[in-house]
Parts: sequence; structure tokens; C-alpha cells
Amino acid sequence: MTVSSLTNVGLSQSNTNAASSSSANQLAQNFDTFLTLLTTQLKNQDPTSPMESDKFTDQLSQFAQVEQGIQSNKNLEDLIAMQGQQRQLSALSYVGAEIEAVGDTNWLEEGEKLTYKYNVSPEVPRLQLQIQDQAGKTVFSSEFTDISGLQTFTWDGKNNSGVEQADGAYTLVVKPMAANGDTFKDEKGKPASVAIGIIGTVDSVDIDDTDIYLRLGDVSVPFSTLTNVKLGANDTETGNGNTDTDTGDGSGTDEQEEAA
Repeated sequence: MTVSSLTNVGLSQSNTNAASSSSANQLAQNFDTFLTLLTTQLKNQDPTSPMESDKFTDQLSQFAQVEQGIQSNKNLEDLIAMQGQQRQLSALSYVGAEIEAVGDTNWLEEGEKLTYKYNVSPEVPRLQLQIQDQAGKTVFSSEFTDISGLQTFTWDGKNNSGVEQADGAYTLVVKPMAANGDTFKDEKGKPASVAIGIIGTVDSVDIDDTDIYLRLGDVSVPFSTLTNVKLGANDTETGNGNTDTDTGDGSGTDEQEEAA
């Protein structure tokens, strides 16, 4: 996940057929040179021993084959460009949709809550969840012991003192812990694996030459990281994620048991 202050950049108008156009221009120049040389050779050939016609006929045929190949490449580039534009236009339908995506940063609006999902190695007995602001400062933390399987965590937007936090991007940090409170490591001394996702509503769409980004406030979510989508207009779900979320007031889900 990345935090971006970019506005919608729109569809790039770059020349998608630049390679084919360059090849076609080069072929035209070579063909003109070939015709000039051929004409000069025919004018100055020995009348008693004229050049065999099959030689330059073969060369003309080769030029024609290359030209057909360049045209085919141009047509393929046109098709690819059309598919890309269609994908970009389709992305606009995600505005207003609820999405789930791989990432750890979400955007908080005043008076609202943030929802994250996470999954840790099953052997981890407990963990600490932290919410950090854009400056990396921890504004909320809590420990949980019932953490088996995929978990949903809802933060109410307040710090540990109950003070409501300002609008902005907030990151979930998951810290697996051993039973004694130390950082968890397995028998081989390796840290636990952690997967984090976010849930939010799309405000706008950014489009550039390389990817499409769905925006939650100033948080840009790459299109390729989506795991689930619920379109607001027709309440249709797509993707392979789980959309069951907690909407309670607590800092966590019913499945979680906060450690004493």
C-alpha cells in the first residue's frame, strides 16, 4: 500500500504504436533506397547480359512480407491498447464500492472507523496490534490471545485515552508475541508470518501508464491487490475474499478476546 496525494491523472495519450510506426518508416526508407539502386542498375546494365528478373522479384517479395508483418504488429498493438482502455473505463465503476485489498494502510475520516483483516501463523499464542499515524507514531495498541484463523479488526478512530484522531492514513502493525510477551519466533528462530488486508469504500480512481489505483481518501490501492469487491449499486460480490466484517464499537471483533 502507498499513501499518495496525487489527483486523478486521467488516461495517458502516449503513442502505443510507436514501435510499429518506427519500423514502418525504416522499411519505407529502405524500400526507396532499394528502388533507387534497382533503377540505376537497370539503366546501366549490359544489354547483352541483362539482370535476371527473379532476383529483384524475390527482394520485392521479401519487402512485402516484412510490411505485412509490421502491419500485423500494429493491429495487435491497437487491440492491446483498446483492451487497456476498456479496463481503465471499467475501473470507474468501482467508485462507491466496498473493497478488500492486500495492504496495511487505510484512510480515516472524522467520526468513522477503520477495518482491517489479518492472519498470522497458527502457532502464535498472542499478539499486539498497533495503529500508527502517517508520522509512524503509535496512537493505539492492544493485545489479543484468541487469534486463530483470519481475523477482522475494527478500530474506532480513537487513541488509548479515548481521544478521536484526525483524518489521515493509519497503518495496522501486527506484532506476534510468545507466551512470555517476547517477540515470537519458531523453533528455527524465524519470525511468524503475517498477512494484512484493508476494507474500505472507493472515493476515486487514478489511472496511469502502468497500473490503476483505487483511492480511499489519500490512500492509493493498486488494482492488482484487490481480493474482494462489493459493488454498491447492485450489491454484487466478486473476488476470493471474505466480506464478513465487524461493525461494533469495540477495537476488534467478536472472535477476538482481549488479553488482560
